[in-house]
Amino acid sequence: MRSKLLSLVLDKGTLLEPEAASYILEKEDPISYVEDLFTRFRDKPFVITMEEITKAEGIAVFAADKAKRMPVVAPKPPRPRTRDVGSSAKDCESDIRILKDITGESTCQGSIDDFHCHFRNRFHQLSGILKQRRELRGCEDISKAKRLMREVRFVCMVYKVNRTRSGHLILDVEDETDTVAVLIPSSLHSDDFIPDEVLGIVGKTGKNDLIIAERVFRPDVPPGKRFNEADVPVSVAFLGDIHVGSKTFLSERWEKLVKWLGDSDDLARRVKYVVVPGDTVDGIGVYPGQDKDLEIDDIYGQYESLAGLLSQLPDHVEIILQPGNHDAVRPAEPQPALPSDVRKVFQDNVTFVGNPCLLSLHGVEILAYHGRSLDDFVGAFPEVSYERPLAGMREMLVRRHLAPIYGGKTPIAPEREDYLAIDRVPDVFATGHVHWAGIEEYKGVVMINCSTWQSQTTYQRMHNMNPLVGRVPIVNLESGAYTMLEF
Repeated sequence: MRSKLLSLVLDKGTLLEPEAASYILEKEDPISYVEDLFTRFRDKPFVITMEEITKAEGIAVFAADKAKRMPVVAPKPPRPRTRDVGSSAKDCESDIRILKDITGESTCQGSIDDFHCHFRNRFHQLSGILKQRRELRGCEDISKAKRLMREVRFVCMVYKVNRTRSGHLILDVEDETDTVAVLIPSSLHSDDFIPDEVLGIVGKTGKNDLIIAERVFRPDVPPGKRFNEADVPVSVAFLGDIHVGSKTFLSERWEKLVKWLGDSDDLARRVKYVVVPGDTVDGIGVYPGQDKDLEIDDIYGQYESLAGLLSQLPDHVEIILQPGNHDAVRPAEPQPALPSDVRKVFQDNVTFVGNPCLLSLHGVEILAYHGRSLDDFVGAFPEVSYERPLAGMREMLVRRHLAPIYGGKTPIAPEREDYLAIDRVPDVFATGHVHWAGIEEYKGVVMINCSTWQSQTTYQRMHNMNPLVGRVPIVNLESGAYTMLEF
C-alpha cells in the first residue's frame, strides 16, 4: 500500500513527507483519503507535510460544520463561464489588492548595514524555498559541510564564477557561516551560473576544501502550479511602455485601442483592468540627445498628457500604473509609486503601485515588473535577447529573483527586505522595457512581455533596435486563457 500511495502522490506532481505518509496509511482507505485531500488544497504543495494535512482537514471540518447550519435549498444551475456566454466588465465590482510593494516602506540609506541586511534577506527568502525540496532536507551550513568526509548538501550564494582549462566551472560560494569552492563538472552545467544567485548543492568533499557537485538545484517554480481562476468574467489588458511625450508616440494606434475598448466586441466588454508596467512617459534626460526626440519637454506636461489619454478609456476600466526607468522616481529598484504631485492629475480609477509590485485581481496574483534587469540577462545568457525577452523572464522564475546580478546595468537599492525576490509564485508575470511583445507559459505561470506605443527612436536606430509596437496582451482572469491583439 505504501508504494501505491507514493506512486499516486508522485503522479500528481508532489512529494510526501514520511510522517505524513505514516499518518495517511493509518486511514481506513488511504487512497481515497489522498484523492479527497488534493481537492482541499488551494495551492498544491511541493511536499505534503503534516502541517498541510492539518490545514486541509481544518477546511473540511469548517465546511461540514457550515453545511449543518445552512438551510437546505434547491441547487442552482452552474454559473456560465466567460468562454460560454458574453458578459460585461461594467457589471463587476473591482477587486484590487496590493500584496507586495516598496511604496511607503523604503528605509534604505545606502549604509554598509543596509547592504548586509539586503543580501541576508535575499539568502533567507531563497534558501527557505530551496530547503523545501526533498533532495535538500537536512542541509548543513558550509562551515560544517566542508569538514565532512561524506555526501554533503547545503544552500549557498554565488559570488564568483571561474572556468577551468578543462571546461569545468569553479564557483566561489558562501553562506552566513563560511565560504567554499564548488567544482561544477562540465556534464552538470551549461554556462548558466551567475553571481549572486542562490543554489542548492549536493556533492562530496575533495582535496583542499573543494566540494565536487553531483547535483545542483535552483529555487524555481514547483511542479503542479495551477491558475487561481477568478469567480467573475473579467479580463486584464497590458499596455507597456507608452512613452507619452515622445515625438514617436503612436497616437493613431492609441485611438484604435480606445475605440475598440468602447465598442461592443465581446472580448473588449470583458476588459475590467489595464496594467501599465512602467515607462508611462518618455521622461527628461534619460539618454543622450533625448531632447531632440521629445514632443513635450516638460515632465509634468508629459504626465498631464498621459492622464488625458488614460481618461479616454471606458469609465469602468481600472488602471494600475507602475513606473519604469523613464519615469519621475528614483532609478534604483525597487522603485516607489509616482509622487503625489504627479498622481493628482489623474482620475480616481488609477491605482499607483511601485516597481515591482505583486497584486491580486479577484484572487488572481499578478507580478508586474518593468523589466530593467532584462538588460543584464541579455548579456548573461546566450538564449536571451531583446527579441526573446520571455527567455529572460523564465530565468528570473527559475532563480526566483527579478534582478539577481548585483552591480550590472540594473541599479539596485539595498533595502533591508529584498523586494526583487519572488517569494510567491504568481499566476501572471508581466514585464516591458525591451519594446517587444510575447506570451507563453512556464510551469503554470503566464509570462507576458508587453509591447510599446512608441515607434523607433534615433537612439534605438543607433543600437539596431526594432520595436514591436501596438500589441495588447489580454488574460482572462476567469479561465487563464490569453491572447494578443494588434492595433
